[in-house]
Amino acid sequence: MNTHNSFNTSLTDSQLDAACDALRACQDRQIEMKKTLLAILRQWWQRARQRAALRRQLMEMDVALIEKDIGVPAGTLGEEAYKPFWKH
Repeated sequence: MNTHNSFNTSLTDSQLDAACDALRACQDRQIEMKKTLLAILRQWWQRARQRAALRRQLMEMDVALIEKDIGVPAGTLGEEAYKPFWKH
């Protein structure tokens, strides 16, 4: 008794070419998605570092005086400094 399945391998050259093209297109989309994800993660990391630096600077400054000097409502700089890195 033969336990192997038989596959129909009678694809035409044009069908095989089309399948290869579809596979390449899928691989290209996956590569682009990975690049996009890496770009997003890189941007989040930069924001986290910037906000951490801002928090350190704010601890050394008179924040109320700075907010008054630049004309923003009280608490604005603190809100920005403590905002999660994934938010704008």
